[in-house]
Amino acid sequence: MRNKSSLTALTFSFALPLALQNVLAFAVNMLSTVLLGRMGDIPLSASAQANQLFFIVTLAVGGIAGGANVLTAQYWGVRDVDAIHRVLAYAYRTALAFALLVTALAVAAPGAVMRLLSDDPQVVEQGIIYLRVAGWSYLFYTVTAITTGVLQSVHTVGISVASSLLAMGVNAFLSWALIFGVPGVPAMGILGAAWATLIARALECAVVVAYVYGREDKLRIRVKKFLGLDKSLARPYLATSVPVIANELFWALGDAALAVLLGRLGTEVVAANSIAAVANQLASVLSRGVTAAACVIVANAVGAGEYEKLAGYKRYFQRLAVAMGVGAGVVILLARPVLLRLYNVEPITLEYAGQLMLFEAGLQAFRFFQIMNMMGLLRGGGDVRFAMLNDLVFLWGFAVPAGFFVGLALHWPVLAVYAAIRLDQIVKCITSEWRLKSGKWVRNMLKNGGVP
Repeated sequence: MRNKSSLTALTFSFALPLALQNVLAFAVNMLSTVLLGRMGDIPLSASAQANQLFFIVTLAVGGIAGGANVLTAQYWGVRDVDAIHRVLAYAYRTALAFALLVTALAVAAPGAVMRLLSDDPQVVEQGIIYLRVAGWSYLFYTVTAITTGVLQSVHTVGISVASSLLAMGVNAFLSWALIFGVPGVPAMGILGAAWATLIARALECAVVVAYVYGREDKLRIRVKKFLGLDKSLARPYLATSVPVIANELFWALGDAALAVLLGRLGTEVVAANSIAAVANQLASVLSRGVTAAACVIVANAVGAGEYEKLAGYKRYFQRLAVAMGVGAGVVILLARPVLLRLYNVEPITLEYAGQLMLFEAGLQAFRFFQIMNMMGLLRGGGDVRFAMLNDLVFLWGFAVPAGFFVGLALHWPVLAVYAAIRLDQIVKCITSEWRLKSGKWVRNMLKNGGVP
């Protein structure tokens, strides 16, 4: 294994830029929720429920990118750039096909989407307004996510930060200007938030495309390189990507199902969950970068056949995850009173939000540990099938049915319902650690033709 200081330097050369990107995303998301929260519970709840569709896109596209990145990171371990191009040909086509489908749903049938997510007519009406515009942003996001994802697998992370910095700044300014209006621009409310999102995503995509055509020199990404498909790569691509895509997509659908549950518990509960989610994002900005770094570092080692390094990597990244989880819990506790004062919502909404934040503060160490195991170590090692099954069994076999049962059948208090849908995080710590200790999680896709 690399010595600890060099591994730490490599990890945080990934993690810090990605953490900065997440901080920017968090800041803009918080600004948007605060601005809409100033308008009351209805616009805040409408945007939160409407964005469940975008959440599905982010996880499904992230799954496509993540599955492809398991392969591209292993290929980068042996510096096979041509193979990376052939993998990307599959990734772009798969992701854009999915994004087109969801965009069509958002733009053509926003009412059906919103009525599934909420039974409040005002929330549905506001959500329809939002989706008809914001739905187009999914296409721009998809191109950006696939491109920056593969660049991260070859240790290029700066463009993610630069494009996000510009886009987030534009989004923040336009959200403020269009929601409330400025001289010469009428107040547009939730429609203004949707336009701000669309413009920012389009700008972010343009910056990334300009970079890969003008400055990037490791992969030389070009559209002409993706016009054909290499059938010999279909098997390894599907072996890594399908489980990751299914993992992320069905997890997203499970989260959407839980959003349906919260919507049935009341507008105040939806708004409270939106506020608590902001605190969650604040606490976890660094973890996403470190998890991505772990995945790439482990996959590079597997691709290069350096298996002797993996035990040391496992110990290092797990300890780091637990330490960050404890720190994240402290951050939520410290941020809780400040965040609650920012929102102009009903007192009961603030009470629910405060309860959810306290619960999340205690859960963070377990959450970070299982995410590192699942998304960092197991995925980086190529064991994507187990990661998929583990998530799906405990989300759909435990969290979703438990939440609906205690919430709608037993009518338990809001905090108890929330606990029922989140305690699977602890169970997945145990099962993922068992898998890692079994020694069956290392899959070198370059040597076995992609057979798990």
